[in-house]
Amino acid sequence: MKQTSTSGSAVQIAGKFFDHYNAQDVPSMVAMFEPDGLVEYVPFALSGPVEEIGPGSWGVLINSFPDLRNKVNSMWQSSDDDFAFVDVNILGTQQQEAFGVPSKGKAYDLRHFFIFKLNARGKIAHVTSFWDNADWYSQLGKTQID
Repeated sequence: MKQTSTSGSAVQIAGKFFDHYNAQDVPSMVAMFEPDGLVEYVPFALSGPVEEIGPGSWGVLINSFPDLRNKVNSMWQSSDDDFAFVDVNILGTQQQEAFGVPSKGKAYDLRHFFIFKLNARGKIAHVTSFWDNADWYSQLGKTQID
């Protein structure tokens, strides 16, 4: 794999996705996917069509963390330009309950890793994301897992 931070279509597409995420523009995030595109959030054991998982999860995060934003640390792509890999921190201050975590007004700053699988038309076919859920819960003040 070649590492890059600014060039290549896979990296450009992933970068645009995170631009939309920073703008809290869920419809534009969803539009970057194939109609049958998939979203997989491994720590939540959540996987399914972008039309269900995307707006549901991104919308809850944006509503619960009104200042939600991301800082991309690095991006690189596969040599065949079919995959983009993104190391990103997602952060925000909680204002209401999200994913079973009651709001205590705490902020989080959590490193995530995303894998984007692209198709030949430059649309996202599948995105998989990983993060440390225990760290997220801890930062938000949740000390017990139900």
